[in-house]
Order: sequence, then structure tokens, then C-alpha cells
Amino acid sequence: MIFQVADAVKFNRTSEYGQLVTNPPYGERMMEKEDAEALYRAFGKTTEELPGKWRLVILSSHTEFERCFGRPAKKKRKLYNGMIKCDAFLYGI
Repeated sequence: MIFQVADAVKFNRTSEYGQLVTNPPYGERMMEKEDAEALYRAFGKTTEELPGKWRLVILSSHTEFERCFGRPAKKKRKLYNGMIKCDAFLYGI
């Protein structure tokens, strides 16, 4: 098992399979909503290049996350991050 830290927009992997779990800014505390949406769009484009056996789990409270990311999640799970109501968006599951 390998753990790495990488820039979400520059993330690139060529291994056949893997799993990416991330909790990007929601646009509530760390950045503006518009900045968070731009990050989601860029990250969505970056992950389109991942091989088909990769799985993504993305935690966000943004109500328009899937629209910004560019595709709907295969599954969603509701949860709380502290007191913030969030969804875990599951791709490739």
C-alpha cells in the first residue's frame, strides 16, 4: 500500500487500479464558494484520465458538487464532518 500527497489538479496515476480519498474545501471556511467550484471542475477533468479500475471517494457539503465535478456519483452516502452535513460521493465503486 502506498500513500501519497498530491495536488488535486495535477494528480496523475498510470497504475491499473487505486483508490483516492479526499476532503477538498467546501467553500464554507477555507475558500470562497466560487473558488471551491473551480477546484471541483479542475479536479473532475483531472480524474477523467485515471484508469477505469480506480475508485474515488470525495467528501463535500457543496449541494452542486456533482454538477461542478462534471459527472454524477455512482453512490452517495450522507454523513457529518463535525457539524457540517456532507455527502461522500463514490465513483468507480
